[in-house]
Amino acid sequence: MSRRVLAALVLALGAAPAVWTATTQAPKPPGPLAIQRVKGDLYVISGEGGNVAAYVTGEGVVLVDDMFDRNHDDILAKVRSVTDQPIRYVLNTHQHDDHAGGDFKMLPIAEVIAHKNVRANLVARRQPFYEDTPGTPIGLPRVTFSDETSVYLGGKEVRAKYFGRGHTNGDAVILFPEVGVIHTGDLFLGRRAPAPGSPAASRPPGVNIFVDYAQGGSFIDWSKTLEGVLTLDFDTIIPGHGPISRKADLIAFTRDLEAMRSRVAGLVKAGRTKDEIVSVLETDYGWRAKGCPPSPPTPGCLQFQQVDALIAELRNARDPDARSR
Repeated sequence: MSRRVLAALVLALGAAPAVWTATTQAPKPPGPLAIQRVKGDLYVISGEGGNVAAYVTGEGVVLVDDMFDRNHDDILAKVRSVTDQPIRYVLNTHQHDDHAGGDFKMLPIAEVIAHKNVRANLVARRQPFYEDTPGTPIGLPRVTFSDETSVYLGGKEVRAKYFGRGHTNGDAVILFPEVGVIHTGDLFLGRRAPAPGSPAASRPPGVNIFVDYAQGGSFIDWSKTLEGVLTLDFDTIIPGHGPISRKADLIAFTRDLEAMRSRVAGLVKAGRTKDEIVSVLETDYGWRAKGCPPSPPTPGCLQFQQVDALIAELRNARDPDARSR
């Protein structure tokens, strides 16, 4: 091989990692968003990331969550389509970037509020940390709370409550008392009835959730947390993802979560292997495992990538079938 050819090959190989990095880190284009009225002056913006609530008052707008960083301009446009009032506050339900990825761009125009564990998780960046587009700047909330806080704007209240661990250790539920609506973040996911005859229609009771153990989540505590949520005065739910739901949907979701956890805990206590447990989660509950790498964090694979922690929590619990005391 000539020196000239060898030199060209070395240069090409040396450039390959940079090309791969640029390709894999390239910003994703934002997806289309839609806005609809929920009740009164409360709207929901949906489309790509988690559902965003927009509460319009005579003194400004309160948002709950703000999707990905790339959705920022489109969210502002959707808000402007229903009011000329500025965004004054953003309340985070938790720190995942499909819900709080827009915080960095919101901070110059609004106050961002979250549970204290949300900020701690963002600072610590415990792995695996889910980022849809790694390298996107993180906006740290400037205001945090422990158990409860409220924002009063234009004569309306927006209340944030913390009931305990579930999806993460910083899940806040946001109550709009005037209209009887809550935003649950990913503690609750809106579900549509499966088509008759589809595989989903024949599955046992369960929920397609993600327990983020790296961010303090708990499969055992989750239903106890939802029981706290059910003590609030509401009839309508803006879920973390999925369609607008009713209180009865949350009751059914809680029941199905407990049924699934009881079954999986039974498999763990019976000494079933990880592969056997994963097969049940995938076949009966819609979790994805096939084709999933063990790392790094991969969209669609996060449940599988933390299944070791899930099995460990159930194995080490004194009474995994009961809710924590």
